[in-house]
Amino acid sequence: MAAGFVPPDHWTEKPSQLRTTGNVTLNSAGIGSIQFSPDNANQRWVISSVIVSTNQNATAQVVPFSTIAMNTTDYTQLSQGNNRGTSYSGNNDTYSSPLDVGPCDFVSVLFYPPPGSSPSQISTLVGVIATAVVLGTKYTRRA
Repeated sequence: MAAGFVPPDHWTEKPSQLRTTGNVTLNSAGIGSIQFSPDNANQRWVISSVIVSTNQNATAQVVPFSTIAMNTTDYTQLSQGNNRGTSYSGNNDTYSSPLDVGPCDFVSVLFYPPPGSSPSQISTLVGVIATAVVLGTKYTRRA
C-alpha cells in the first residue's frame, strides 16, 4: 500500500485488513460526524478508500455533502490543512486515495447540507442515516 509515511527500518510491523464501518443520524441542522481511529498506540492505518451512503431514496432532491477530515469532528471548525477531500454526493460515493492515520490521529467523515441550502431543504436531511465504510490496511508494530 503506497502512502506518504515510510516506517524506520528497525520497525517490525504486521499488516492486516482494515474494514470498519459507522453510521450517524443527521441532526436538526442536517449535520453528522463519524470518527475512526487506530485500535492502539502501536498501530497505524493506511486508508485506501472510504465509501459513503445514506438511507435516502435514489430520487432524493437534497443529499448531504461528505468530507474526510483529520483530527476534527466539526465541519465548521475544519481547517484546509485537515481536509482530505469532499464529496458532492454524500448519499453514494467513494473516496479513493491513500491516507495515513497515525496512532495519535483520527479520521472523521463529516456529513452536512450543501452550501446555500434553504431551511426547508435542510429539514429534508433531518433524521437521515448516513453510513461510512473505511477500507485499507492496518499495520501493528511488534518491535
